[in-house]
Amino acid sequence: MIYAVKNEWESNEKLVLRYKKLFFQSRIVSKLKMGRYNVGEDSKRKQREKAIVRSHYRKLRNKVYF
Repeated sequence: MIYAVKNEWESNEKLVLRYKKLFFQSRIVSKLKMGRYNVGEDSKRKQREKAIVRSHYRKLRNKVYF
């Protein structure tokens, strides 16, 4: 679940922009769009490319929270 809490100095427009950034970085939209159609299994190359992207985002998440 994605949410953004408004800071006391923050305008509504800035809050919406921050929420959109969080939403699109979470890649929820792409996961939903990918689930719309039944597609075949990925090739080994494609699986490796996805693993590299996952590890990149995992490092970014760990860097932000810890």
